[in-house]
Amino acid sequence: MHPLTRLFNYLKHKDFSMAVAREHIGTRDLTNWYPEWLYECMETDEIRNQPYEDAVRAKVAGKIVLELGTGRKALWAVRCARAGAKRVYAIEANRKAYESSLAFLQSQGIDNVQLIHGFSDKVELPERCEVLIHDLVGDIGSSEGMIPFIEDARQRFLTPDAIHIPERCTTYAVLGEDPKLSWAEWAFSYLLRELRPYEALSFVRFFGFPLKAALSEPQVFEEIVFSETPQLRTDKRLVMEVQRDGKLRGVLLFICLDFGEAGVVNTWTSQTSWPTPYVRFRSPESVRRGDLVEMSVRTDLAGDPRYAIEVTHRAEGSARVIGEYAWVGD
Repeated sequence: MHPLTRLFNYLKHKDFSMAVAREHIGTRDLTNWYPEWLYECMETDEIRNQPYEDAVRAKVAGKIVLELGTGRKALWAVRCARAGAKRVYAIEANRKAYESSLAFLQSQGIDNVQLIHGFSDKVELPERCEVLIHDLVGDIGSSEGMIPFIEDARQRFLTPDAIHIPERCTTYAVLGEDPKLSWAEWAFSYLLRELRPYEALSFVRFFGFPLKAALSEPQVFEEIVFSETPQLRTDKRLVMEVQRDGKLRGVLLFICLDFGEAGVVNTWTSQTSWPTPYVRFRSPESVRRGDLVEMSVRTDLAGDPRYAIEVTHRAEGSARVIGEYAWVGD
């Protein structure tokens, strides 16, 4: 196991916060970015993987299955095959991961999985599938560009009553203060960011964002039901009430991935390999309990996902824009 995988898996079980950062990456470029150790983190993430396992055992026997983004070990394609799927088609766009999966399937003697290299919207299948399983979910549900690929698969590859694993993904937004990190958390995060100072960042990826740093209740930022036609463009306004006095510095985003009876994964309250993005404003804003904060949200998910937020603080009869941020990709 890669040393970084061991370290992340160890820290996930500790009360430890990490604030990491990387540049935003577009959908198709992101496919080729994934390092080996990150695949390994996802493969060994028990909280992330258990509901997938439970749903596979309950739903795929005797069915034709499609997996999008099968990774370096055809993870869910293999689980579906072993759970009694009639046939499995597994698509992977990353050349190295595809070749690794091909070698793994051959080593395991699994013959009812057909592995296909390429982006799913550029390939063809010989038949319709009764189950779609995928793990294309980003830190913000749609941020890895899954929406166009899933919609294309829904139209071209799936039966009308196909089962979706997972069923739904909801991204929530929470107002927050800058978390107070211990010396060890600060130093370790600083090293992982390649010595980039925290104060200079507008977009931080947190592992273990403290619950006590929240200033509001969560509100829905994005809602995706995989069996339904997605809304590709949104323009909406969230009104969030401040729950306690504090220094508002940003907006935390986290997902709840719903597997129906197999359970829900919450990336904020459980330690998973998904980080929780935190959009930081240039300066803190003093807020009091009962203040209202409006967040304008605009998204365009037709290609590389595009997001823009603008946050306005309303108190004592006045309104002032205190933060805004726009980005493309994950």
